[in-house]
Amino acid sequence: MIPIRNVARSSVDFMKAGKGMVGFRGSLDVPYLVELNQGHDNNFNLIRVLAAVAVALSHSYLTVTGDPSTRPLLTQTGFTIGYHAVNVFFVISGFLVTQSWMRSSSFTSFATARGLRIYPGIVISTLFVTFIVGTAMTALPATAYLTSPETYLYLFLTASLAEPSATLPGLFSGTPDAETVNGSLWTLRYEVICYVVLAVSGFLGILARPRLFAALAVPLGAGLFLLSLLPIAHDNTMVFGHFVRFGLCFGLGVIAYQYRSYIPIHWVGVVALVIVTTLALGHAIYPFLLYATTAYATFWLAYVPSGRIRLFNKSGDYSYGIYIYAYPVQQTLISLEPNLTPIQMFVATIAGSLPLAMASWHLVEHPSLRWKRPLANLAMKVPGLLKRKKV
Repeated sequence: MIPIRNVARSSVDFMKAGKGMVGFRGSLDVPYLVELNQGHDNNFNLIRVLAAVAVALSHSYLTVTGDPSTRPLLTQTGFTIGYHAVNVFFVISGFLVTQSWMRSSSFTSFATARGLRIYPGIVISTLFVTFIVGTAMTALPATAYLTSPETYLYLFLTASLAEPSATLPGLFSGTPDAETVNGSLWTLRYEVICYVVLAVSGFLGILARPRLFAALAVPLGAGLFLLSLLPIAHDNTMVFGHFVRFGLCFGLGVIAYQYRSYIPIHWVGVVALVIVTTLALGHAIYPFLLYATTAYATFWLAYVPSGRIRLFNKSGDYSYGIYIYAYPVQQTLISLEPNLTPIQMFVATIAGSLPLAMASWHLVEHPSLRWKRPLANLAMKVPGLLKRKKV
């Protein structure tokens, strides 16, 4: 789509697409992402909750069987339903966190907002798992558990996301997925890394300069694309693969926000991408096409379906709570009832983790967000703290 200025014809529709720029649209009434990205009336909350539930479904098979190959969609798509769901999280984060940066008044306000969205919830969750679940479920005597240095090392490593895969002494050692306390948290570290890379890019002025952004994004994106063609890039046990996968998904979200004036959103595009991606199954380019299809379909689902479905926004955002509480709930359930089937586990997991997620949102996460401005203002007064306005 070629930017044009001050042109008016009856046969075409022109839309405002950023400061001083208008984008072209043909006779078909196809909305562009920039038009849809107005206000907060969208389906992102619902999509995130469904993604968190999908991760819980995937882990229901793992925690019951201990066999990663039993998880849904692995045979049909080459990746598990949880894998696809986490990709959705990163695409959404790339888009919305870029928007957050562009609307933030300073580096400090952005960092404060991101920190308050991630850490209060994970800190309380870690305290809950360490002292409530751990004390009740450990195979050790309570005194031995509570005085073990490993208990407090877990608390620090997990709450800080320094090592989300740490273990607790005597906890869940007899489960099929032995000793794993919270198998969902490892992705959060990569999320934080993506935030840091984005913030540094914004601080250096890259996001505010379209040509500079394109000059850097094209070779970086091409490099990640080429890396995505390597089988090792999709080994879920390799750090290298995680960086390629999450970098691409988050990056697609960033690019979608930066070039939202040029991206039409229509169900035909979703169908076309699904067909192309399906035909590419088994080929080296398949994972990259899968990420692109996931991103485009996510934006269509976020903005096009409307009506009563939007009422979900009034309930709050329970996705993060489900994500960080579901796995400990599953490990507790399988410890208490080893004969659960995966579907029984899934139903019990949602029943157990949803109240925790609701409590987390209403009592921890949402109240914490009220501290964004006070903490950012306080941080601005600290001598020597990085607080320069974004370029």
